[in-house]
Amino acid sequence: MQNQQSMSLKEWIITIILLFLPIVNLVMLIIWASDKADPRNNFAKAYLIVSAGAIAVMILIYIAIIFILFTMGIYIGFMEG
Repeated sequence: MQNQQSMSLKEWIITIILLFLPIVNLVMLIIWASDKADPRNNFAKAYLIVSAGAIAVMILIYIAIIFILFTMGIYIGFMEG
């Protein structure tokens, strides 16, 4: 069983504030995920995995929308001319 230190409320508030900052959040998440002694280790890993999955889903949705709009544009172009 691991003996992890617990974090105070103040430390969690600072953690959440750091996650609001655009570039700082990515850097801090990578640092926390790579530090095995940090109590935020598993949180950082889970946050990075969920974020990567959400970005992948968004990219797939954007590609599908662009594909649909492109094919509709070709179809409408054939109908007009």
